[in-house]
Amino acid sequence: MSSPNGLQFEHTGGCLIVHATGHAQIDQKVALARCIGEAIKQQPINSLIVDLRDTAGPSTFMDRYQLGELAAQYLPKIPIAVLMRKEQTDPQLIGQTVARNRGAQLEVFFDRASADAWLQKHAAPT
Repeated sequence: MSSPNGLQFEHTGGCLIVHATGHAQIDQKVALARCIGEAIKQQPINSLIVDLRDTAGPSTFMDRYQLGELAAQYLPKIPIAVLMRKEQTDPQLIGQTVARNRGAQLEVFFDRASADAWLQKHAAPT
């Protein structure tokens, strides 16, 4: 599967981990969301981690808002943990709120251990 530059996929124990590197561009957000959705269709999973910490990250309110919309539109209704750096987010976590308001079970985390613990509680058994 061709993916936008900067995405790396890892399947482990029913979870897909998507690492977005510094080469992933925020202006490719639709292509990135579609690519992740396609990867999930090819190999069903029970949880998803999207790690954005190595990217420049969403820079504007609208970027974060649109990422929330795209997560709800393209990703399955499974627990989704999004890893970000604090400076990539806003205090209201608008992307998380938008995704949840559209039916996604999505939570933003700043460290992998917290994301893993949350997914352990919320993911369906494999």
